Amino acid sequence: MTEQLIRAIETALDKGYRVQLKKLKDGTIKTQVVIQKELKT
Repeated sequence: MTEQLIRAIETALDKGYRVQLKKLKDGTIKTQVVIQKELKT
């Protein structure tokens, strides 16, 4: 992972987001940020 990707992950975590990492067959890492909102009923 590059330093830029690590900083982006840390920034997302600091904002309270969840970060998912997935290693693909070719060895690259796919990163997804998951944002959850609570619905008011």
